[in-house]
Amino acid sequence: MSRSTLSGPGGENGFRASAWLFACLLAAAIGLPAVLLGAGGWLAWKGAWREARNEVAREADAGADYASRLLLNYGIAASRLDDLLQGLSDAEITAQAESLRPAARALTTELPQFGHAAVFDRQGTVLLVTNGHPLPPGGAGFDDGFLAAMRAPGAPPLHLGEVFASPQDGKLIFTVGRQRTRTGNPSPTDGFDGLVKLAVEPEVVAEGLRRLRATPSDLIGLLRSDGRVLARTDGFTAPLPPLPTRTPFHAVAAAGAERALIADDAMLDRKPALIGLRRLDGFPAYAAAIRTRAAIIAAWREAMLPQLAIALPAMLALLGLAALVWRGQRRLIAAHDRLETRVAERTAALAEVSEALDLTPCVITDLDGRIIHWSEGCVRLYGYGREEALGRMVAALLRTEFQAGGREGLLANLLREGQWQGEVRQYRRDGSLIVTGTQWTLRREPRTGAPHSIVSTRADLSALHQAEHALRRSEARLQRAQEASGAVAFELAEDGSVLADAAMPGLFGLAPTGPLTLARLASRLHAEDCRLLAGTYRGLARHGGAFNLEFRIRRPDGSVRWLLARGEAQPRQPGRFAPRLAAGIILDVTERHHAEAALAASGERLRLAQEAAGFGIYDHDFRTGAVTWDSRMRAFWDLPEDEPVTSRHFLAGLHPGDRPLRRDAMRRAKDPHGTGTYQAEFRVVAGPAQDERWIFTIGQVHFERDRPVRLTGLALDITERKRSEQRNELLMREVDHRAKNALAVVQAALRLSRAETPAELVRIIEGRVSALARAQTILARRRWEGAELHALLEGELAAFLTGIRLDAPRAELHGPPVTIAAHAAQPLSMAVHELATNAMKYGALSRRGGLLQVSWRLDPLQRVLTLLWRERGGPEEAANPVRRGFGSRVIEQTVQVQLGGRVTRRWLPGGLACEIAIPLARQEVAEAVAVEKAVAA
Repeated sequence: MSRSTLSGPGGENGFRASAWLFACLLAAAIGLPAVLLGAGGWLAWKGAWREARNEVAREADAGADYASRLLLNYGIAASRLDDLLQGLSDAEITAQAESLRPAARALTTELPQFGHAAVFDRQGTVLLVTNGHPLPPGGAGFDDGFLAAMRAPGAPPLHLGEVFASPQDGKLIFTVGRQRTRTGNPSPTDGFDGLVKLAVEPEVVAEGLRRLRATPSDLIGLLRSDGRVLARTDGFTAPLPPLPTRTPFHAVAAAGAERALIADDAMLDRKPALIGLRRLDGFPAYAAAIRTRAAIIAAWREAMLPQLAIALPAMLALLGLAALVWRGQRRLIAAHDRLETRVAERTAALAEVSEALDLTPCVITDLDGRIIHWSEGCVRLYGYGREEALGRMVAALLRTEFQAGGREGLLANLLREGQWQGEVRQYRRDGSLIVTGTQWTLRREPRTGAPHSIVSTRADLSALHQAEHALRRSEARLQRAQEASGAVAFELAEDGSVLADAAMPGLFGLAPTGPLTLARLASRLHAEDCRLLAGTYRGLARHGGAFNLEFRIRRPDGSVRWLLARGEAQPRQPGRFAPRLAAGIILDVTERHHAEAALAASGERLRLAQEAAGFGIYDHDFRTGAVTWDSRMRAFWDLPEDEPVTSRHFLAGLHPGDRPLRRDAMRRAKDPHGTGTYQAEFRVVAGPAQDERWIFTIGQVHFERDRPVRLTGLALDITERKRSEQRNELLMREVDHRAKNALAVVQAALRLSRAETPAELVRIIEGRVSALARAQTILARRRWEGAELHALLEGELAAFLTGIRLDAPRAELHGPPVTIAAHAAQPLSMAVHELATNAMKYGALSRRGGLLQVSWRLDPLQRVLTLLWRERGGPEEAANPVRRGFGSRVIEQTVQVQLGGRVTRRWLPGGLACEIAIPLARQEVAEAVAVEKAVAA
């Protein structure tokens, strides 16, 4: 072909083909990224809504749990306040309001988000308020609807009031309350006898809900079932109107649904929003988590930015690639013209190639088998040089092993056919066996036609035989693997016919008879997966390539199975619409899908359980020494997140006294004949402050051939439990000790008390036992850690501290705050009781206008408490008593013997003057010794 021919029509055809290719590339450069960008945007849109639904559901659940616990605590506090007022009538509560308020406040001040508590009678009049603000007349402003709800038949045990402005300080509050029970009032006809309500500030509740939000723009609220808003994380300054009655929320509340996920336009400033609802356990209320549609769209736009950043550069890159292909095509046409010119030049080089044929293993022998020609290829193949091979019998030189019939049979066949081709086994010079593919050609005399030599070409088939052997073994292993795994091989032809293993019809639930076609298999597809497989099939027809997809089928019995198809397809031929051939395997992966779903659910439950319980997770590989801790385990040992964990870190943090205990527990766990359970409690000393904490750990040792290889387990910080156990143990022993002491004092009071009449004796004994009881109560409030002197004196002289009339006897208390040791509280209480009893019978408290002044001072250096008892306005006659009664002996015994102090009494006109000095240092030492004994026990 000449150069002019090449540059004519062929060049024009090549130019047109190049232009067509460039147009296709240009369309692909613009269309393909646009399609991918659109698909990515759709998936991102779906993902943004799916994530929003999951997060608002979790926020609603968390808000409901938080609100339920909070409101139940208020319910318990209301019950405790009701128990405090048990047996008291409305008039008694009003009269004793000042004395009841501290106790009522003490019952409720430990509540989170506590405002104040109030007690109402059956008409709604306020009887008692814990914060001490002036009471509004008739209870005005205290949520009147609450009273009507609790008076109605079938009222709930606990009720949530509406949000209103407090009449006391103007703050927004809502109330949690219950009916009063076991009052001292006459029994009401309708069973309603007043209310106990606790006030909660919505803003403080909203502060707790804010910590549960997934994003700052989300809103979490607490709503009653009637649509009244109790609290919202965005806050409000005035009570909000109820939700419109036609909102989806009212439908959910009316149905009593446990949880719901709805779209509404009326729950957040009339803006479209996604709302998760969760009903509170035990309350007619819901926790609502709200995310606006605008926030979801913003999240979708943020997710789309990376895709735009990829798609736009990709379009530009493909445009540049198309331009490069265009230029390449032009250069290719020019190169084709140059190639045709060089063909003629290469023809002249064929002579040189013939010389290269000598490198092919070729042997020429006479009819007897004696070597005439030995090529260089034979030298390389067998290792024999030409000089030593020429003239020798080839069969003897190479120790040839012929097939059945031997050389004579092959020679007879060669003389008849003129050619023979087959395989023989031969040996190289080094003795190694070789299998050669041999072709014999009979050469004849051109003039006579008589045979005179044999040309034999050889090819080394050893590697091919080894490959075939390996292939057969691989096919056998593949067949066994398919049978074991349930994989079914198939080939899908262009016409839709399917060639597959015999298990294919059973896999799809089809009858084994009849031809197997694509349409027949597709009849079993799940309706939701038909579009997916159709799109994949069209894509394979256009571009071919590998495929890997999972889909569902519905079997005749109605069961749904998951199948995995994996293989490779060849693109379609021009003018056709199906792949030329698609081959691969199909697996039933239903069990794997079920296992993955169960594993995901189990993992989520494990994570939630771990977070709720506060467990740390660890993993120790005994073979490699690798130790893995989660963040909570690192916190137990005060180990930074970026520092690798080793056994040295674990042992360094253990308390030295607990290391033998840990070694014994590990030795038992590693015993192959045991259960393999590792369980121990030990102390950890970690951090710059060397804080000591108790850790409980439990794990399981895994074995391989009776050898421990791995330990996995959980760890829990039980420091507070340990400390609580120690405190409870100490408190139990202290209470036991105090009770025995109190009983001993009661026995002494019973044994030594004297009176003229039985009634007088009962009064004396009751007074002394009451003094002991009051001291016991004060100590119990302080958890037996001591008693406040002012409270102790106030308990004995409460009736005289605020006189009802101006001429009534009264008492005054003056002194700094002083705490008396627990050992000294009961003896001092008995001494004060005897002094008070004497003052009421014979001293200043027995006369109108009498005055008792009790003052005390504390020497901080000597730790000496001096108590001054001075009566004024009593009987004018002052004389020492003729005899010493039980009271005098109690005073001397308790102050001088038990407390190690001194007492000085003077009977002056107008009443007794008594000075009591007590060394507190001695009592503190005695208290410390008692605590040490209790701890040691």
